[in-house]
Amino acid sequence: MLTRIAIRDFALIEMTEFEPESGLVIISGETGAGKSILIDAIGALLGNRLSREMIRHDQEKASVEAQFLEADKYLPDELVNELDLDENGELILSREINSQGRGLCRINGRMVNQSYLKQVVGYLIDIHGQNDQQTIFRQETHLKLLDRYGGTSIDLGKSEWNKQRQVCLDIKAQLDMLGRDPEERARQIDLLAYQIDELERAALKPNEEEKLIKRQKLLSSLERIQENLSGALDLISADEDDAIPALLAQSCAYLEFPARHLEPARNISRDLAAMIDQIAVYASDLRDLQERYRSQPAELEKVQHRLDLISKLKRKYGKTVDDIIHYLEMARAKYQVLQDGEKKFGSLRELLEKELSNLNLAAEALMTKRADISSKLELEIARQLQDLGMKEVKFKVDLTVTKATEENLNRTDCCQAAFMISPNAGEPLKPLVKIASGGEASRVLLAIKTILADADSLPVLIFDEIDTGVSGHTASMVARKLKQISSGRQIMCITHMAQIAAQADQHLLIEKTSDGIHTSTDLIVLDREARLKELARLLSGGIADHQARELAEKLMIQ
Repeated sequence: MLTRIAIRDFALIEMTEFEPESGLVIISGETGAGKSILIDAIGALLGNRLSREMIRHDQEKASVEAQFLEADKYLPDELVNELDLDENGELILSREINSQGRGLCRINGRMVNQSYLKQVVGYLIDIHGQNDQQTIFRQETHLKLLDRYGGTSIDLGKSEWNKQRQVCLDIKAQLDMLGRDPEERARQIDLLAYQIDELERAALKPNEEEKLIKRQKLLSSLERIQENLSGALDLISADEDDAIPALLAQSCAYLEFPARHLEPARNISRDLAAMIDQIAVYASDLRDLQERYRSQPAELEKVQHRLDLISKLKRKYGKTVDDIIHYLEMARAKYQVLQDGEKKFGSLRELLEKELSNLNLAAEALMTKRADISSKLELEIARQLQDLGMKEVKFKVDLTVTKATEENLNRTDCCQAAFMISPNAGEPLKPLVKIASGGEASRVLLAIKTILADADSLPVLIFDEIDTGVSGHTASMVARKLKQISSGRQIMCITHMAQIAAQADQHLLIEKTSDGIHTSTDLIVLDREARLKELARLLSGGIADHQARELAEKLMIQ
């Protein structure tokens, strides 16, 4: 049960909080008072689009919050376990949007994404907005409504059909890979043979390009490396009089006499001699480096040629060497499949025909289930419409099934459904869209909504001006039906019809006020006297005169 709704800074609503009672909750008010704003606010909890334009002027954010008790009775077990509801099944849902356009959804204080909030609320509330009357007359929605009424039984049949359809799609994909034209298949084999030969001769290895680029840089630098090694060797070569070893040897000769008398001079002389020996080692190492890294123009040309080949293959087969290697593996596999194509093609064609036959059997089974459900739905809707005064009405679900073929496998369903109706005795059944009377349309919609709500066990139904296009006796029948179905759930109904408002268990008035600077919309719970005044206004078109009040009292007594 929905026990509380709080709306803050949403459009013209500054702050309103109310506690819907069980049964039929009526909401009325002057045109433009903000009834649609209330529906938009509640719709935000159902995952409807929110924008920052919905934030009240000069405020930072808008928010909507709803509290439910005993929500665990209506939610599937997996959601009850995920939400970890308390013993009262309390569920507090909230959604807000700030001035930067960022939204936030919470369930029992825990942040969730919008789709999860929408999933949870979908088990608790259904809003019939003013555009539903057009939606229900679109034939493409009829099959969805029928399946929704059928529930688990239809879901299982659809699941089996979809599994079998996927089997057929997989076989068709294999046939497409083989190619339907033998000449085209031969051309593909020739092309793949050329590509495989080209790539196998290239014999690429993982990470080969990176290694070649590194080698190319070294080989391109060898000439300069040789020059610099020679320069360094010249400076430390013992064969030259002005080389460092010769100069150090002269230093040692000068220190020979001082070293006989001075300990520090002996130490320096000894260290210089060690330096001469070490420099000799460095000179030997430099000669080895010169020998090892001589210029190799032939290898450089070979490396460059290999890199050019890789670049060419990358343009044809992939962005990286790994991509090219993967392409070769795929080409080999496809080549083998095509080589065996003729034999495999025939067997796949036979298999597809068999699986298409199985798919059509699954479609017939699904069609049978839908036909059974359709019979029940026809009786239910006819009964509901009879309760709403359409005594001679006939309602039928026209079902057709399309045989599965290779060409129509992409269709997401095998059936089509169209709601047909004959409102009066002697009239032929016609598509629902042909109904001319707005009153009949509203009654059909109310009947379907009532039945689907029963099928879904929804605890809260919200009707936004269900009385559009009805008047007089029809309005009274709609009122009685709303009162009847409210015995098992909460019904919130926005209306401008006194006959409907008079049936309220709780009556709320939406009122717009202004102090000349700010305009706001408020929601007021009416007592009996205020209800009489509002009913009189609805009856008289805004002028609550004495006669209108007397009629309002009679409506409330009925």
